[in-house]
Formats: sequence, C-alpha cells, structure tokens
Amino acid sequence: MGEDLRPHSGRPAEPRQRREGHFMNVRCLLLLSQICLALLAGISCTSGRNDSSGFGAGVSPEALKAHLEFLADDALEGRRTGTRGHELAAKYLAAQFAALGLKGGMQDGSYYQKVPFRRTEVLPEATSLTLSGDGKTTKLKYTSDFLLLDTHQATQGSVRAPVVFVGYGVSAPELDYDDYAGLDVKGKIVAMLNFEAPPKFPPPVRAYYMDGDVKRETAAVHGAAGILYVRTPELEKKFPWPFFQRELAIGFNSMRWLDAQGSVGGLDARLGSAPLLNRAAAEALFDGEKYTLAEIFAASANGEPPPFTTTKTMTLRYESRHTGVESANVVAVMEGSDPDLKDEYVVFSTHLDHLGIGPAVDGDSIYNGAYDNASGCAIMLEVARAFSQLPSAPRRSVMFVAVTGEEQKLLGSDYFANNLPVPPGQVVADINFDEPIPFVPSLRDVIVYGSEHSSLGPTAAQAAEEAGFELSPDPWPEEGIFVRADHYSFVKQGVPASYIAPGYKSSEQGVDGLEVLKEWLVTFYHSPKDDTSQTFDYPIGARFARFAGLMGYKIAMDSERPRWNEGDFFGNQFGRDGGE
Repeated sequence: MGEDLRPHSGRPAEPRQRREGHFMNVRCLLLLSQICLALLAGISCTSGRNDSSGFGAGVSPEALKAHLEFLADDALEGRRTGTRGHELAAKYLAAQFAALGLKGGMQDGSYYQKVPFRRTEVLPEATSLTLSGDGKTTKLKYTSDFLLLDTHQATQGSVRAPVVFVGYGVSAPELDYDDYAGLDVKGKIVAMLNFEAPPKFPPPVRAYYMDGDVKRETAAVHGAAGILYVRTPELEKKFPWPFFQRELAIGFNSMRWLDAQGSVGGLDARLGSAPLLNRAAAEALFDGEKYTLAEIFAASANGEPPPFTTTKTMTLRYESRHTGVESANVVAVMEGSDPDLKDEYVVFSTHLDHLGIGPAVDGDSIYNGAYDNASGCAIMLEVARAFSQLPSAPRRSVMFVAVTGEEQKLLGSDYFANNLPVPPGQVVADINFDEPIPFVPSLRDVIVYGSEHSSLGPTAAQAAEEAGFELSPDPWPEEGIFVRADHYSFVKQGVPASYIAPGYKSSEQGVDGLEVLKEWLVTFYHSPKDDTSQTFDYPIGARFARFAGLMGYKIAMDSERPRWNEGDFFGNQFGRDGGE
C-alpha cells in the first residue's frame, strides 16, 4: 500500500527537532530536483475533449507533496526575498515550468522579472521620539516604546510638529464620512488608529479604508507632515507588541521596490516615516488631553472616535541604512489558441517568498514557510501541469506568476501589476492563492475572497461545484483580508481579481475547522514551526488545484472578459469600465 497522504487529525502536528548542520549541498539540491521532474514526467497525461469535464484529472497529490517538501526544506533557508534560498526556489519553479513546455513570460523570453528593491534598516542608537506638552516631555525608546515604518525615502530625517488626532484617519465622501472635517492638519502630525475603519462601513469598503496606503494618501492630500499610529486593544490582541517587534526584526516593512528612475514605488513622498506606538507610549500621547486613551478606545468600539487637536508636539529624529537588493518574480505563459483572444491573459498568482532566517523559536531559526507559501507554489505547478496536458490550448493565454516580496507588503505583485510584460488592459483577471493545501481534514468547502465584486463570483461557484466543493462566505469579514493578499495589487490596476482559499468545514464529525485555523494562526503563523512536519491533506489539495484550474480555464474559454459588477465599490474606485 502506498503512503497515506491524508491528515489523521484536526490539529497540526508538532514541529520536528532539527539536527544542527542540516543543509543540503548544491549536488543534493540538483538531485532532488531531478527526482521531482522524473516523478512528474512519470505520471500519465490526461487526454480527452477540450472542455472542463476532464480538466485536471491527472493532478497529483504525490507531486504536491514533492514540490512542497523541496521548497520548504531547510536547505532553502526560508526563501527570504533577495537571498540565495529564494533564488534557488525561483530556479526550481522556472525549471518546472520549462519541463511542462511553458514559455518564459517576459518580453525577452526569460522566466525572471528582476525586481529592484531598497532595503532600509533603522539605526536604534540614532533614532528618538519625544512627546512634549504643558511643560512635560516624554522620551520614547525605539523598539520598546515605538517602531518606525517607511524610512525608505532618506537615510536620515527629522520632524517637529503639533499632533492632531484624526480618529480612523478616513475620508469617505461617498459615505458622508470624514475624520478630517473641521480640522486644520496642514504641516502637522496626524495621529490615527492603525488598521481600523468605521465598523458601520460595509466590510469590503471598510477593508479598503483600513489599508495603510489609503490612510497615508489621505493624510498627504490634507497636507499633513507625518503620521503617528495608535493600536486598538483588538489589534493588540491579534498582534501583540512582541509579535510586531519580531516581524520587523525579520524584515517586515524593510523593503520597497524602485522604479526605472530609482524612486521608491508605492510610497507617497509627501510624508516622512511613520512611528507606531505601543500601549504605554499611546497613554503618554493622550495624557492630560481632552480625551483619555481609554475614552478613545471606548468611542472607537462604538464607531465614533472623537477627532481633536491635542496639546502635544512630536519630535522625531532617525537614521537608517539603505542597501540595494534584487529578487525575481517568476513568470511563465501558455499561449492561447484563439486569434482574437490570445493577446488577453488570465493570470494565476501566488507568492514564492517567506521570512528566511530570524529569531530562534524553540531552538529553530529557519522560517520555512511550508504552508505559507510553499503550498501555494506547489498548487500553481500542478495547475500549470493540468493546462499543459490539455489536448489544445485555451482561447486566451494563461500566465503563471510566482511573486517575490509578499511578506514585505505585497511588493512583488505590486511591481508586476505596475510593470506588466504585456500591454496594460490585456490582463483580464487574476486568480491568487496563498496557503491553499489544507490541514483541516476532509475539507469540503472553499472561500473566494472578492466573489461579490465581479463576474468572477459565478465562475468560481461553477468551478467549485464541478470540483466537489461547497462555496463558503468570508468567515472573518472584519479582518479586511480582501486587501491583504497579492490579488489586490491587480485590483488596484482595475483588473477583476479574487483570492481563493481552503474553507473550514470538515466532513469528519467533531472537527471544528475554524478552531483549527485559529490555533494554527496563534501557534504556527510566521514562525519556524510552519515546516514540513505539519500534516497536510494532499488529496484535498489536489482537488483544490483542480478547482483553481477550472476557474481559470472557464475564464480563458469565455468569449466575454470578466467585468466588475455594476456599481461595485472597487470597480468604481479602480475599474477601467467604471464598475459595469
């Protein structure tokens, strides 16, 4: 009997104990790659009609397992953006695409879109923040009291300005809501609640206004000199201060991509760096003010934090070290067969990077990223193989993009969407997956984040039914997940896009899938415990790959390109067709 690839428990397995010095040499890496290629080549191809009835029938659980275990091996050292481990992972994907007969997707025929980054590292000894008012000055210490975001524009900076509290920092005229109404913030620091927006907003709209880039742009439009972030108790519970400290230590917010002129992409130059305060520092900010921090939190819970001008002045000085980093998006393409449609592209996206080597947890410092997101790359390779086995190519071209820099705030996908290898307007849809091979046993549902915004929703429902899945709604709409995955980079360029993910409903009695997911987030997320010792349901993962592929195949075969739903918020905000 062959190896049983199904999970036997609703809980992730405990991480394995690592042996010191467990690193493969290059010869072993090449050998393993050859073994994986031989495994894939030995699996029989699917034949039949060019319709969806047999699509993906040959998707292999064994191949998924082989891909995941290679990409999450210690030898790749966590695949951090710009490292040798990430480069090896990129070469592995390119080799697999080539073996499937897919061409390089760049204009020169290459599989690699090289992304130039600027990495910034704050120098704690040269960085300080003080809050002064009513004859009292509070000095805050870097890392223990505050963290500093977005120091990519300059290696040193300073600002001294009065502080105005602007609640959520949201201006939403279409909903008759404006935190800046009646306030003069020109040349001042705007303090605001981090990653929060009015709870009365519809969930997708709230997600948009929670986004830090939107808040930054809004502050700049109002003439602010800088931003000061305050975290709510709800956000503190989800992401405790030590978690934030560790995230920055392993590189979160350390990179931004550069455009052809060397300017920082995706970062509004009108504002400087943005401090993030811990609870004690936030208490100091509102000490002696019209409203205490507790009163602001209580008002925020009711959706009405009171904007007002404080008596405080913030003085910030910092220095940072800048270095250049290059990392690649991996791009492959299958040319379409219809002369009228082959210049339009359906994109599958997933991220290849993870966190690399960081602070040790239980003696282990390699953040392997097995679930996040070696599993997504494994699914993409099997979807690509399913397309390569079709008796003839679909009508539209299909592009496979494994992006870098996702853990740095969706940077690789943002660069790709802003620097497409095909003319803008020819990408008709993006289907993104992140962490798609489930560990909830006997999973029977999938989630399509963004299904309500465009014609991709009905297409996804059809594909899910054909693959044998139920379609479940977003279980956590308050989390703003729609703006937190790589598909959102395409949305911002007007492309209908969805993030598809495993659901939470198990066919096994007594298994609470949501509790399993919550436990994983608390125990395994962004830690060295996310390794190959976890139990994955590879057979269900193979079915998920078929679902993903079917969705893309249907789009590629349809005479009509996907469209935003009439009046949709994101269609109106970004869509080329005005949300029809």
